[in-house]
Amino acid sequence: MQKNRSSNQALMFFIVYIALLGSLIFAAVSFKPAFQQPSEISSAFSKELQIQKHNQEKKAAENEEKWQPSNTFMITAISIGSCLDIIVVLLWARHENKKKQQGHFSNPNRLTNKKWFWYLVSLGIVLPRDGKLTFSLKNFILTVIFLVLLKFWLFDQLESV
Repeated sequence: MQKNRSSNQALMFFIVYIALLGSLIFAAVSFKPAFQQPSEISSAFSKELQIQKHNQEKKAAENEEKWQPSNTFMITAISIGSCLDIIVVLLWARHENKKKQQGHFSNPNRLTNKKWFWYLVSLGIVLPRDGKLTFSLKNFILTVIFLVLLKFWLFDQLESV
């Protein structure tokens, strides 16, 4: 009974997490703020608006001195992060296999033994087969192609801004 409850809690966590991420992304994409014209703002708020503009100009002057990374640098950093993520997952799978060979796991229904868990965490690059975690070359190639296409799409989006 305890095993079923913990797996239900893990499943509920992922469902709530994905729903929260989806709703935040939807809200960020669909939210269009409606700015009022300064003539429509009362005199009390117009003074505050001038103070905010002055503060923004001050911050802009301070930010000119700071390092402004280019879009190319940011996309390259994201790509390196994606590669490091894949490497970390491969090292984690290797560590899990070593622990399994040594017999440290007493619960066979662990979350990390489920195939869907590894699809979520490693995009299907690492999958459990025959009692141990294996590297899927087909899924790795598909993931790399997906990430490269995503990189090119992000370049186009950032250059159009």
